[in-house]
Amino acid sequence: MTITMKDVASKAGVSLSTVSRVINNSTLVSKETTIKVKKTIDQLDYQINDSARALRTNISNLIGVIGAGMDNPFLMNALKSIETKALKKNYNIIYGDSDGELEQELYYVNMFKQKKVDGLIIMTANFSDELINSVKRSNISTIFASGYLDQTDLLSVTVNNIKAAEDVSDYLFDLSDYFAIIRGPYNDSVASKERMQGVKNKYKEYNIDLKDKYISEGNFTFESGYKSAEILLNNNKDLKAIFAFNDQMAIGAIKYCLDNKIKIPEEISIVGFDGIEASKYIKPTLSTVFQSGNDLGSEIMENLLKLMADENVENDNIFIPHKLIIRESSI
Repeated sequence: MTITMKDVASKAGVSLSTVSRVINNSTLVSKETTIKVKKTIDQLDYQINDSARALRTNISNLIGVIGAGMDNPFLMNALKSIETKALKKNYNIIYGDSDGELEQELYYVNMFKQKKVDGLIIMTANFSDELINSVKRSNISTIFASGYLDQTDLLSVTVNNIKAAEDVSDYLFDLSDYFAIIRGPYNDSVASKERMQGVKNKYKEYNIDLKDKYISEGNFTFESGYKSAEILLNNNKDLKAIFAFNDQMAIGAIKYCLDNKIKIPEEISIVGFDGIEASKYIKPTLSTVFQSGNDLGSEIMENLLKLMADENVENDNIFIPHKLIIRESSI
């Protein structure tokens, strides 16, 4: 037999409205009555119908997260941080991995709207106009992460990818006349596009031609870093440095060099991006741009909570700190 709110009210000797107030954490119920009702709920094993409550109150206590390739250790850390802070504020997370596919992202936006989520976080590789317009139509409080948005009516929280790539470029130009790049997929209009812009800015500043043969497309995996290192080293016989747009590809590049007796950093310097835990334990240890997934997740949730409460957020684009960490993989 299904236990109802009426059963709880009857056993606890209170009204239906009192049970409802307790379930919704109202301050209008005395401490003693709240304890009695909650004890009755536990005794009867009453299951709160969250969907029905959301329809009544227009509050679901749910936050939707759309990610792309969340097997990435950095993004996983960010997601854990988001969930930790959400739970402290009595919100649950619903997660959908789109693998960067627009159709899937649009599906999740629509699905989360139907579930009446209170907030939405989008951590994907492509902030397309269609996705942005879908989010605007949903009227869900939303934060975009992973990259910068130039639309002032939408909030983004990210690392400053352009400035971070410029910092790496300055460092590598001190080591060599030019360096090669293992970038993310060309359809990544967020992080890879921004990091490429930072590289291009510095190539232009140093008055050096950024040749196509200096660039290889990866997909943020170890395997693509390994293959890209092979391509770049075969196409550029005097290559002395590689900048990989994430640590996994950088570690793949290190593995290729080790397998082929190419000395690191004596013959080739390699720098990654993200500062994942493995970067400290690979041999040689990896030079990398450190950005904190925990800080990113915390900053996302802090600002999303403000949006959901209709509080003012000072800036439309919020950057978390980054730091270039030099280790054994580069001179």
